[in-house]
Amino acid sequence: MKNPLKTYTSPWEGRLILACQKCQKKLKGNDDLHALAKLAKTVKRYNKLHPTKTLEIVNVPCMDLCPKNGVAVCDPCNPLRLSILRSAEDIERLER
Repeated sequence: MKNPLKTYTSPWEGRLILACQKCQKKLKGNDDLHALAKLAKTVKRYNKLHPTKTLEIVNVPCMDLCPKNGVAVCDPCNPLRLSILRSAEDIERLER
């Protein structure tokens, strides 16, 4: 019999969100969308303000959605739907 898969505890707490790295890179030069270009830092600030609803961002390669002035994100709990963040306020909508 083969050995079972080895498992580890995850290094994060809270809800995991996959974010398109290419979308974030395209927003770097836009000062109005700086919060989305640095999504991991923005989420860390969000987590400090909302410690009971923590999120964890994992950057992934392109999701082939490529929204204009936005970042494509995916919630692994609902992998059939991609969401588009167009402002830092949209991060709160991910909790729903």
